[in-house]
Amino acid sequence: MYLGSINDRVWEVTKNDFVILDPANPTDNERANKQCNTMAFNTIYNGIDSKVFKQVKDLEKASEV
Repeated sequence: MYLGSINDRVWEVTKNDFVILDPANPTDNERANKQCNTMAFNTIYNGIDSKVFKQVKDLEKASEV
């Protein structure tokens, strides 16, 4: 719920995942999704303890948490 309060899109990329087809040349939409993913990770990381952090720190997408 908190992720959605940051921005609806933050929740959407966390819930539904996203794809960047060409990482060397992402579209504006893909860049926005990547930024929202970063915002979701920051929020998740700030809300978990160090043991859980060690388990999820190497994930690339918030939807994988």
